[in-house]
Amino acid sequence: MSEASDGIEITEEFKVAEPTEKLIPTADPEKTVEAKATILPDDLRIFLRQETLVEIYEYSKTDLNHELGGVLVGTFHQWRGQLWIDVDGYIKAVKYVNTAASFKFTHDSFSAISREKERRFNDKPTLGWHHTHPGYGVFLSNYDRFIQEQFFNLPYNVALVVDPRASKFGFFQWKHGKIESCGFYFVRARSPAVAR
Repeated sequence: MSEASDGIEITEEFKVAEPTEKLIPTADPEKTVEAKATILPDDLRIFLRQETLVEIYEYSKTDLNHELGGVLVGTFHQWRGQLWIDVDGYIKAVKYVNTAASFKFTHDSFSAISREKERRFNDKPTLGWHHTHPGYGVFLSNYDRFIQEQFFNLPYNVALVVDPRASKFGFFQWKHGKIESCGFYFVRARSPAVAR
């Protein structure tokens, strides 16, 4: 550790927060979990509430001529060595730059997202980002990969791409140092048993 001339302590090492140990929803008898697409044994487990996906999808359909985007908020955990994330919510980006084939966060976008995240989600971590490809399909362009590498580069950071014209969407995750497509899980709380 060293001290700057202004008295601020500078640490030599940046440490990423460690995930907490928590029962994974696929092992929780109180949860109903449905796999969407192929999930491989070494994939990051992504758990998404249906209402959050509906919110993202509905927003994605508000502009079919330009890309839109925002961030995914929630928590990250591990269960018996398996890293998993729980997407609790979504924050739409504001003050962004977009065209028919690109979406770019700005400094003002990230500032507004930070304030909204603190207000609505008690400053939970950002788990990744979402953006649309209206009419272009579900993939990550070279520029999308640049955004993932520069701003969403932690092991639990994901990307969600929605093509609102084709009604398709897909997740991408970090895997062995590369960004790859992956499946995810819908999670619903089980309805309480009806008393007889």
